[in-house]
Amino acid sequence: MRTPHFLLALLAYALSGCGRADTAPPMGAPVHGAALSDADQVRAADVSILFVGNSHTGTHDLPGVIARMIRFRTPGVTVYTRVRGVAFLEDAERDPGIGEEVEARPWKHVVLQAQKESRSGKFQYPTAPGVELAKRVSAKGARALFYSEWGLSGVPGHGARIEKMYTEMATESGARVAPVGRAWDRALAARPALELHSPDGNHQSELGAFLTAAVLYGGLTGDDPATLATFPYDAASADERKFLAETAAHALAEQGAQPAK
Repeated sequence: MRTPHFLLALLAYALSGCGRADTAPPMGAPVHGAALSDADQVRAADVSILFVGNSHTGTHDLPGVIARMIRFRTPGVTVYTRVRGVAFLEDAERDPGIGEEVEARPWKHVVLQAQKESRSGKFQYPTAPGVELAKRVSAKGARALFYSEWGLSGVPGHGARIEKMYTEMATESGARVAPVGRAWDRALAARPALELHSPDGNHQSELGAFLTAAVLYGGLTGDDPATLATFPYDAASADERKFLAETAAHALAEQGAQPAK
């Protein structure tokens, strides 16, 4: 039986959401077509963060976890977040909503994820769209932070290749890099049994999302993510929270990151 054309189209759409151009299918579709942010709330918030990314940003409510971490560490602070979904960063220039968010909203931080990259390392994809977007973000007074994802399960060195790609983009654009993949590599080297990946070997599990959020938290705030050891998070035990929070701190220190103060 032949697959109907509309199902093939949906499959192609889903495959585009994983952030990797020759890899396993994603867990769920990327977050597309999000409503525009409330400009007044962006302006009024103590911390406002726009996330531009695909399913690696959208799964397990990663922006919401980061917002809760900020409020946990600084009670009373107001945090406003918004996600604009793309399959790849190169798609952002074709999304007028992202342009309006960057140009007409006074964001304090913009997190950029979903640079197209090759699992095999055989292909090089253009990085100029992501670099230009980071420059536009900085020109409007926000801090641009590239979110360097973890590598695929069972593909040694993949996370390091991803970080190298984002580091080159950050150098060219004047942005910074949150070394999420580096933190995952450290955590899995010390505790190989940790289930940071989801069953597809591509996406993060809910446990992995804690580590990802901790690294991004540190990159966004400048606070030591090791202080998140007691952050309430049902998917991680007390020992796991402490270990992962300290791992996030070590990854940022090893990278030589200089987060915003």
